[in-house]
Amino acid sequence: MAAEKKEKKKAPEKSKETINPDSMDLLNEKLDQTIQRIADLESKIEKLSPDIKDATGSLNMTLAILRTFQEVTNVATIFSPSKWLMRLRPDVNLDAIERLIVDVLTREGPKNISQLTASVRMERGTASRRIIRDKVNNMIVREIVEEVDEGYGRVIKMAIDVKTLS
Repeated sequence: MAAEKKEKKKAPEKSKETINPDSMDLLNEKLDQTIQRIADLESKIEKLSPDIKDATGSLNMTLAILRTFQEVTNVATIFSPSKWLMRLRPDVNLDAIERLIVDVLTREGPKNISQLTASVRMERGTASRRIIRDKVNNMIVREIVEEVDEGYGRVIKMAIDVKTLS
């Protein structure tokens, strides 16, 4: 019986896959490097032999696909509520966990600290209730989020309405 409980605790929880803004930035950086390398390779081939120019068609196609994919990742990054907030309000500077808090509250609405920690944990993989509480307290002081009287306990919601920023 006790062994079964230990096995259940060790089993990893399945979490839904979401877009992490930091990984999107890293992906964008790698795409930039790959696109530049392909473009350099293409120009070198054309300089070596103008007759081979027709053979660079597959490189051109690969380059077009990578540029399209890069545009898609740029759009996904732009639509992140936290990125949108930081672009439109230069006075607001958020670290990685604070960005996730903003994204969760914007997408899912007001939450108490435990619910917020669970949501951030789903996005990030790990989250400490204490760290989330400290970040929220700091964000309350900076007037990014606010405490409201809804339900039981301390409920947090966005003080800045990201959807109406323009």
